[in-house]
Amino acid sequence: MTLARHVLDRCHLDSLLFIPAPQPPHKGQPVASFSQRAAMLAAALAECPDRQRLRISLIEQELPTPSYTINTVEALIKRYGRNRYFLIIGADSLLDLPHWHRAAELLSLVSLIVVKRDTIGMPAFHQAIHDLDPSFGFDQHQGRWIGKNGSTVEYLADVQLPISSSAIREDLGHGAVPAMLPPAVFAYIERHSLYGWRPS
Repeated sequence: MTLARHVLDRCHLDSLLFIPAPQPPHKGQPVASFSQRAAMLAAALAECPDRQRLRISLIEQELPTPSYTINTVEALIKRYGRNRYFLIIGADSLLDLPHWHRAAELLSLVSLIVVKRDTIGMPAFHQAIHDLDPSFGFDQHQGRWIGKNGSTVEYLADVQLPISSSAIREDLGHGAVPAMLPPAVFAYIERHSLYGWRPS
C-alpha cells in the first residue's frame, strides 16, 4: 500500500481504485477466486491511513469476461461520468500495451502513470511509447509525454515495483512469507490455504 499512497500523492489524484479482474485476458483462471481476491484487497486496505481515497471497485464483476480494461473504463465513465482517468501500470505492462484489446480507444480515454521496473531500461521504455502512439512528445516543462488527443504518460522513475505478484506466489508455494505482503493479507492466505501455502 506504500506504493499506492505514493502514487496517489505524487500524481495529485483524488482517489485510487483497486479493481480485481474476474478473468484477466492475458492469464489463466486465477488461483484465488474473485471474492477471495476482493477480500484480500479489503484486508490490505483496512488499516491504511488513506483508505478514504484508496478504494476497491467490484465493477468488473458486472462485465463480460475476459476482463478487458477498455470495457472497465467505459463502464466507469458510464457510472461516474467523464472524470479524468489514469491507468497505473508497471513499465513491463507498458511494453505489452500496444497489443491490448482496443488499445488505441483505451488510450483516448485514459492517461498513463508508469511505475519503474528495473528489468525495463529507458530505451525500451521510449520505444514502447513510440509503439503505443508515435504522436507522443515529451514536454520538458510538465515532465511527461503528451499525445495528440491530450492523453499523457507520466513515468515515475523515483519509485519502482520491487516485486512481482508471481514472485510472491512462488514464495508462498515454497512455504516462505513474502516480506512485502501485508500481515492481514498473509493471514487470509494462511487461513484459506491459498497459492499452495504450506509452512516450510
